[in-house]
Amino acid sequence: MNVTEAISYIEATHKFGTRLGLESMSLLLAAMDNPQDKLKFIHIAGTNGKGSTSTMIATILTTAGYNTGLFTSPFLEAFNERIQLNNEPIDDDSLVAATIFVKERIEVLMEQGEPHPTEFEMVTAVGLQYFYQKQVDFVVLEVGLGGRLDATNIIKNPLAVAIMSISNDHTDYLGNTLAEIAFEKASIIKEGSDVVVYPQEPEALKVVLDFAASKNANVVLVNPDDISILSHTSRNQTLKYLGDHLHLDGFELKLLGDHQSLNCLTALEVIALLNRKGYPVNSGQIKKALAAVVFPGRFEIFQENPVVLIDGAHNSNGIQAFVNNMKQYFPNRTINLFFGMLEDKDIEESLSYLVPIASTIHTLTPNSDRAMPAKKMAALIHNTYGKSVDFYDTIDDAVKSIDLSKKDDVNVFVGSLYMIGEARTLIRKNLLEK
Repeated sequence: MNVTEAISYIEATHKFGTRLGLESMSLLLAAMDNPQDKLKFIHIAGTNGKGSTSTMIATILTTAGYNTGLFTSPFLEAFNERIQLNNEPIDDDSLVAATIFVKERIEVLMEQGEPHPTEFEMVTAVGLQYFYQKQVDFVVLEVGLGGRLDATNIIKNPLAVAIMSISNDHTDYLGNTLAEIAFEKASIIKEGSDVVVYPQEPEALKVVLDFAASKNANVVLVNPDDISILSHTSRNQTLKYLGDHLHLDGFELKLLGDHQSLNCLTALEVIALLNRKGYPVNSGQIKKALAAVVFPGRFEIFQENPVVLIDGAHNSNGIQAFVNNMKQYFPNRTINLFFGMLEDKDIEESLSYLVPIASTIHTLTPNSDRAMPAKKMAALIHNTYGKSVDFYDTIDDAVKSIDLSKKDDVNVFVGSLYMIGEARTLIRKNLLEK
């Protein structure tokens, strides 16, 4: 088996769909001798901010000298991005070896009449096996969907839990109210857990705190007053930590936007928690990490004059944060919007934020069977807002349509990660390499 065959084998299990629940995952990991029971985890759930915060935590721990695993989803450009060791994607040989190991256990289980694991269960198992083989000090583990019945919730005693911003998303799986969704996400909290909670809507916060209390968990509430934005440019922002848990003054963060300052604050509170538990990280290591941390696809600016950027905001909460960033960093500019979204997302609310800031609108079809077709999206925007909208058959055509002679324009690709990843590849190939 080579790496192409390994990835194809994993992705072929997409046909088994999404199956929430821990029974299949439990059987698979038991057949693997439960590698998860031999690892230390920082477990992170939430609707938005999981990826950025996970990446910041992992980068800080790696910079501090810890052997650090990072498990996130989905990937942008290459499958290997989902499983990282010390900020480097899993190498092809290790991916193949871990996939073969998992595949052999699955075959035995199927001979015993057990159902085939889902794609996400397989990826999670491969990641856990790899992290065990590499004897990592920590795994920063991002929840895939929800929390309670997510495959990652198979872990028993996380060192730390972070609950990020909770909003309405995946309502077909998680519930129709904020309280129902919050319960699903809070359910990664285990008995006696140490939990860091991002600022929440009151309805969500009550559920999280009630669940934490039922588990005798220790809670740190992230206080927005504990972070201050001193200045910002289109390349970074300078922040100041004002809380009591770390000795940290002014520092630089490459990730842009008010929401990223709060994500950063959450990451810092997790690091402070680890410090108190006997895993030291000093202020110099934190500053070095945050000045260098990158998270592709999140308000990522490739060039200026004209500006070309992408943002993987794929629900209304993320879109609102993106629009706030646009107003902050590019006020009164001509904005050429390239937009595509999955059909099961809250498209109409997202458009209510996006359309008012756009000078021109171009729609795209994300590479997913759940995508809203570009032509249908264009018609929706035109019929709702009376604006002229064009659509592109391919993302390649959209990237090539950018007029680089219009130096004052801001060209933005925003929406589904299934679109953003492809756009990122094509922008770097067609625009940056010229």
